[in-house]
Amino acid sequence: MTCAAKLKLFGTDHTLNTVDYVGSKTPSLSAISPRFGTVVGGTAVTFTGADFSSDTSKYTITIDGINCPVSAATTTSVTCTTGSRPGLVETSLEIYIDGIGLVSN
Repeated sequence: MTCAAKLKLFGTDHTLNTVDYVGSKTPSLSAISPRFGTVVGGTAVTFTGADFSSDTSKYTITIDGINCPVSAATTTSVTCTTGSRPGLVETSLEIYIDGIGLVSN
């Protein structure tokens, strides 16, 4: 699929180059274990899916806005260790792989 990329900067629209999206090249998430951890952190969380990178240095994972350093990775799973959470925060998850993009869930 080809998409026309647009940027709105300070109220002005800018047309950018087209972007080719290939769904089969997008990593996908199928499972998370464990589903819950403690607010003190230190929980090893494993994400399972497809088309991941086996290079641990390529990952930036944030859970609830807190960095989750990666300790292991294969093409089908990645494991990180949670940091402490300062009280109640909005739940969020982002897995970014450098050179590939965000993992689809």
